[in-house]
Amino acid sequence: MKREVNNLEKVNDLVVWIFGVLLAGVSWVFARLFKSVDEAHIRIDRIESQVVDRKYLESQMSPIRQDLNMILKHLLEHRGTEGQDKLKN
Repeated sequence: MKREVNNLEKVNDLVVWIFGVLLAGVSWVFARLFKSVDEAHIRIDRIESQVVDRKYLESQMSPIRQDLNMILKHLLEHRGTEGQDKLKN
């Protein structure tokens, strides 16, 4: 009887050890997984802070639009004289 109890204790200890090792492995995997996700969020936040926003883009486009409007205005003003220049040559 004592021998059976001793064997059961050994089996019980083995099951506890296996369960502990498995639990440690799973917790290690989760820790690595969430650490990677957290690092990815940090990198994304850093990149998003440098992304051009609409207000900045509009301020940079304003001079270009003014130049394009000036060119378009000039072309439209001289549209009628374009054909006459070709006839003279």
